[in-house]
Amino acid sequence: MTRQTPSETLLMELGITEPNEIDVDLIAHYVGVKVKYDELHGCEARLVGYHDRAVVTIRKRTTPTRQRFSVAHELGHWHHHRGRSFECRVEDIEEKYNTKPEEERVADQYAANLLMPNYIFLPIAKEYSVHSFNSINELANAFNTSPIATAIRLVDSNTIPSILICHGKNGRKWFKRSTDIPRRWFPKYELDVDSFAFEALYGNKDQARPQKIGADAWFDRREAERYDIFEHSIQSGNDSLTLLILENEDMLEG
Repeated sequence: MTRQTPSETLLMELGITEPNEIDVDLIAHYVGVKVKYDELHGCEARLVGYHDRAVVTIRKRTTPTRQRFSVAHELGHWHHHRGRSFECRVEDIEEKYNTKPEEERVADQYAANLLMPNYIFLPIAKEYSVHSFNSINELANAFNTSPIATAIRLVDSNTIPSILICHGKNGRKWFKRSTDIPRRWFPKYELDVDSFAFEALYGNKDQARPQKIGADAWFDRREAERYDIFEHSIQSGNDSLTLLILENEDMLEG
């Protein structure tokens, strides 16, 4: 049985069983945090706490999904790092996944568990026979979260053996893989010209759906030549975002 996270324990305490019941402002009030929306410059959110009360200020000139994630992220700091104040920069929320300080990763994980708790997220995610950015967008709409945060959550949930990778024109920025995938499957730093991600990044051409591709387009291992994987790549701002799905059992052997 999967151990409940602090976020999930809180949600269950409040009797929350559906995505549309996750109201972060009301949850914040319940744990002694007042949420304000105001002008902020140079940061996305600010937390100031004292004893058992805190005030979180959220930058109001941003998207509703970004604001929700910011509130949940600061509640993560309030739970795990009480007694400290935080100013989270714009790029701290969701981005720079592999290079964040540990305390920011902890707050991000708390936010993911609060906005997409496993006991609600997993049953809905498992209803899809095929996962892609199309299903990710549907999940994002259901949970009122950003597509990137939802994609990371899907990979983290280990629902499917997958890797999420972000590339910019200077190379790979970050990646996240599900626990079923052995560590030897480490994605290339530079995009292969045969990958669909190359088309997305340099040709402004998104894939409509996942397509089969040789694993050697993504992995610098001799054995990769023997396998096919599924790739779905799209543009994400100035970057490409790729979901790789590895279904071959031989690839998943440790």
